[in-house]
Amino acid sequence: MVRGKGVANIIYSTKGNPVDMTDDADVKFAKENEPPLHIPNGSVVRLIDFAPGVESPMHRAVSLDYGIVVEGEVEITLDSGESKIMKPGDISVQRATMHKWRNVSDTKPARVVFILLDCLPYSVNGVQMTEDLGDLAGEYAKREE
Repeated sequence: MVRGKGVANIIYSTKGNPVDMTDDADVKFAKENEPPLHIPNGSVVRLIDFAPGVESPMHRAVSLDYGIVVEGEVEITLDSGESKIMKPGDISVQRATMHKWRNVSDTKPARVVFILLDCLPYSVNGVQMTEDLGDLAGEYAKREE
């Protein structure tokens, strides 16, 4: 993932809300299903390690995403050009925004936990928001099947 310079680990995923925990249904689902970028009416928790200097392509998922910086410093940049350097403990809330991530260090890795929740379709200024994975599309295309 991230052009071969990062590692994405799936921590957990669920389908349906509220989550069905009867007879460990949620545990079975998480073990047996590698999720796409996000799950309709579900959740995905990912831990992404960014190698030094790595930058993701600009992308958008139609989901509500929480990004929690665990280690290192990363820069989030929106398609508006707005950017912010985030440090351990900082949290981003992305509402289906077009964005990219960059590890600002040339020597140290960065680690971010992402929690992706599905959202209803919506429009901004009359334009329907759609998924745009950019170069990440190949990473998730095979998982959508």
